This record gives sequence, structure tokens and C-alpha cells, in this order.
Amino acid sequence: MSGSGDPRAIGPGAVAPRRVLFGLLDADGWGWAGVRSVLWTLVIILMLGYIPDRAYYLTVSPTVELGLNLASLVNICPAENEGLPCPAPAGALIPWKSATEADLPGDGVDGSLLQGGAHIYYIGGTTGTATRVATTTVSVATIDAAGLSAWAAGTPLPEARAHAGVAFFAGKAYVIGGASDTTPATASVYVGTPDATSGLITAWERLDALELPAARSGASVTAVSDGIVVLGGEGTDRSPTTTVWKAKLGASGELEPWADLLELPEPRSFAAAAVVGDSIYVWGGNDASGPTAAALRGDMAIDLLILGGGHSAPVVNPDAEAQGDAEVGTIYRWRAAESNEGGNFPTPRDGAALWSANGTLYMAGGSIDGTATTFVHWTAPAAATGITTWTSVELSNLPADGARVGASGVVIGAHVLLLGGADAAGAYSAGALSAGTSPKAPVFRVGLFGLTVPGLALQGEVGQQIGFLSAAGAWTLNFVILLGAAVAYGQRERFRAWVGAKLGRKGASAR
Repeated sequence: MSGSGDPRAIGPGAVAPRRVLFGLLDADGWGWAGVRSVLWTLVIILMLGYIPDRAYYLTVSPTVELGLNLASLVNICPAENEGLPCPAPAGALIPWKSATEADLPGDGVDGSLLQGGAHIYYIGGTTGTATRVATTTVSVATIDAAGLSAWAAGTPLPEARAHAGVAFFAGKAYVIGGASDTTPATASVYVGTPDATSGLITAWERLDALELPAARSGASVTAVSDGIVVLGGEGTDRSPTTTVWKAKLGASGELEPWADLLELPEPRSFAAAAVVGDSIYVWGGNDASGPTAAALRGDMAIDLLILGGGHSAPVVNPDAEAQGDAEVGTIYRWRAAESNEGGNFPTPRDGAALWSANGTLYMAGGSIDGTATTFVHWTAPAAATGITTWTSVELSNLPADGARVGASGVVIGAHVLLLGGADAAGAYSAGALSAGTSPKAPVFRVGLFGLTVPGLALQGEVGQQIGFLSAAGAWTLNFVILLGAAVAYGQRERFRAWVGAKLGRKGASAR
């Protein structure tokens, strides 16, 4: 018999409220109603949004992510990656192979590689055995769906050049400075305009108005949004310099004379330069003491106010104080990579092949203390931190017998080509090596909250149409299921009776 102090006593004839969710909520209260509404909303999004979307990509994509694949425990990669770690690190190269169709027609030494439109040019260089002499030779190959065609003789330069800086900007090819057959550095600039019919450069014109302020050879050259920047290089005394010049695109559509920009913090020659985000990165090459491992970052001035969309207020550039009143497009600050742990290259190299692709900087081959190496390293600078580390994967290194010094690297489609240079024995070779730049993602993964499964990867218009049909079919089926669930929920008592009758009849027939 319970007394009036018993907490379970709720009065004569009263019915205890039904509790749900482990007794936390009243089954007839607003809390449980809110939880159910959220759950049903998620179910509707899942069935009418997520599942049809996955059905489409299951048809047209090679792989499909299901759920949130965090901390994958199982990874299976396709055989096309040829043994790279799975998943392959960003920037990794599929192992190198010989590419005889891309062999240069000559020694392939000390020339400059330039891509312009559907053609690639190997400009100048040196020839000879005992004494290397600059040449006027220009070789050209066509970029097509298969990669690179065989090289052919192009229109030669008016004067011999080696170690020239090159850039393709505003539809024109520029050959900047370089050594001649009589002097270690020149100040000349030649321009070539592709023919409107063939797309080939059929003539080179010397631009006296664009002559460099001083002679340079082995300078780093990169095109920016509004002109061409020349960094460092050697003067006639063969010493690396710190000068930085920019030729800005004028209102007439022609480049204006060179203007001084903020100089490099240390001398540099035979390096590479590339624009990543709003910064110019300079890596590889030589400083005043020889081969250097330090990479440099030059920050370019941009608009101090980044206008927001709609009615949002302008946002002040976080680097506004450092940029000050620097003119937009100029370099207002140089930073050395040594300020970031791991930003410097592991070991200085002489004559390494340097190139960039998709915001990633590469360094391949070269020599360390006079010994040719096969190592390949790369890094992807970030706007906030710059270069923080250089990555290397053994299978992405050059073949054991493929060490190269003084070679040139260029990305053509889904491959990078390494052209020319000298082998480990010092013999010059025009042979080419090729490596894939796009390792495939894992075809199957299992994570804590999801997995990756193979898709049908149907290509073209037919694949898209079948994908749309798959998505529409999944949506229609799920809509019918939701509609049936809504009817059953609205007629709960009758639905329970109907199910009970069906189950009872089935049980009776079983007996």
C-alpha cells in the first residue's frame, strides 16, 4: 500500500505519461515532436537528395564516396599507379619511362624550353664537345592528344643564345638575355609572334625598346597578370645578382620598358620562378657560394580592399600594414623559406630540372657535390605558410640509370617530360623521360563513417543521360516509399490492424 509521499502516486485513475528516448522526453511533448521533425527532415533529404545524387555519380564517375570517409582503414588503388603509396601523396609522379618520340634533335644542353599555344620550343643552347658554343638553333614540336610530336627545325634566332630567359605572354614569345657565342651575358630581347594560320613562330624580331637595364644570363623569368618579371641571373662577370625587373603591359598592348622592383634578399642565378597565388616563388639555382637549398618568396601588392558580395562591407587585406602604399603588381616583401621549418630544400643541387604545375614546384635530378642524382622532390606552397616541406616518394624518383644534370622539365597534358641534359657519366643525351602527373584515387576505401566504391564511369553524353535516368529512378522510388510511409503513419491503427491480419494469416497457413 502506497502512502501519499510515494512519488509514483499520481492520483486515482490517472495514466502515467509515456516516456521516450531513454526516458528523457515526454512522448506527447514538444521536445519529442521537435526531435521527430528533425529526423524526418534528414530522412527526406537523404532519400530525395543524397541518394539520387549518388546514383548519378555512381553512373558517370570512376569512384563514389558514400557517407563521410574519415580515417580510412582500408585503401585499394588501381594498378595504373604502378605501386605508389595508396592513396598517392598530392604531387606524386607515376614512375618514369623512356619517351623516345620526344627526343631532342641535338644535345639538348643549355637551351630554354617555352610552351606557346599548341607548340613547344627548345630555344638556343650550346653545341660542341670540347668547348660548348651558343647556337641559334630552335626546335619545335606539336602538342596533341597523344602527347608530343617529333621535334622539327624551327625558325632560328638572329643571334646565338644559351641560358636565355623565356616567357609566353599576351600571345607572344619573348627570349630575354642569355649568353652569346662571344660574351657570357647579353641584354637583348627577341619577340616571336605565332603565325595566325600554322600557329608557328616564323620570325624573331629584336626589341631595342625592351632591352634589359643590364646584361643577364641564367635569369629566372615568369609571366604575371600584367607583364613579365625577370629575377636575378648572372652579369658579364658570371656572378649571381639580386636585381628584379618588370616589363608592364601598356595601354597600347605592348610591354613597357623595364622598371626596378624590390631586389632579391640574396643573389640567385639559374633558378626557377613561378607565381602561386599572390606570390612569386624562386627555388633552386646558385647563390654567391654555389648551389643553394634556400627558396625565396616574393609577395606582390594587391588591392587593399576586397569588396564583399551583396551588402557586405569591404574586408581589409590582412597584409595591408606590410604592403603599405606599394603599387599594385609590385613586390613589397621578400621572405626566405628558412623562416618556415622544412621550407628549405633538403640538399643543394647543381643543374636540377625545375618546373611548376598546378601550384606545385618540382625539382628533379641534378648533381650533389659533383655526383648526379635521381631524386625528385616537390612542394605545394600555401598562402598563409609558404613552403613548409618538400616531399619525395621513391617510386617518383628518376630511374636508377636515368640521372640527369642540366635537363629541362615541362608538363604536357597528364605527363611531365624531362628533356636533354647529361647522364651520370657526363655524356650529353637528347633522350626524353616521361612520368604521369595524375595518380588515380583509390577505387575502394573503408573509413569510420563511410566508404568509397567503384563506379561505372560511363563517359560522354550517353553516360550523362544514363546518369540522369538513374538519379530520376532513385528519386521516384524513394518518393513512392515516403508517400507510402506518410499514408501508413496517418492511418496508424488501420495499418497496424492490416499488418497484424497479414501476419496472422501467414502464421495460420504455416501451421
